[in-house]
Amino acid sequence: MAAWVVMIAFLLLTLFPFYWIVRTAFSTTNALYSDPNSLLPVEFTWGAFQRVLGLGTQEQAIAEGGSGASVNFWLYLRNSAVYAGAVTVGQVFFCSMAAYAFARLRWPGRNVVFGIFLGALLVPPIFTALPNFVLVKNLGLLNTLPGMILPTFLMAPFAIFFLRQFFLGISREIEESASLDGAGPWRTFFRIILPMSTAPVTTLAIITFIT
Repeated sequence: MAAWVVMIAFLLLTLFPFYWIVRTAFSTTNALYSDPNSLLPVEFTWGAFQRVLGLGTQEQAIAEGGSGASVNFWLYLRNSAVYAGAVTVGQVFFCSMAAYAFARLRWPGRNVVFGIFLGALLVPPIFTALPNFVLVKNLGLLNTLPGMILPTFLMAPFAIFFLRQFFLGISREIEESASLDGAGPWRTFFRIILPMSTAPVTTLAIITFIT
């Protein structure tokens, strides 16, 4: 019984920030300042959602305490979907091949290169923000979708490490059987290994899309 109480308390604690977001979205800006501690929406309104969908007026937004600035929601949504989708597809495709190379193929310097990738996991992303910005600027891709997508499109250390660990758990006998049937490394990877890795690949795709 005590375990259930702890789990329910933890669940409520986890969900409370999401509830607070919803509560804030249905309150007017003026009301939030006048009664910031209320657990229920203050002066309930659909104004924020109307503005996002382009149904509200500037006068209505100002009356409710907003700035009245226009919000091109559909443009922002499209850009986010294109960016997240492209990065997800790119990372899953290229990182899965790189992970298979680290897990199965024998080539000089493999462990050294993989160690460098693991070391990259220890580098906070903020440290690469400025070099990426300079690179994108020099390529003339500032304020463009390719400029946002390219720095993270091909490779991600976590994605390679995540998939490599799964590939190491696949029996080599399966690949040896495919090799005896005349399948090369590429065919083995795309026809056998990748279909067997649906669960981790899907998990990686979800994590990448969200982050």
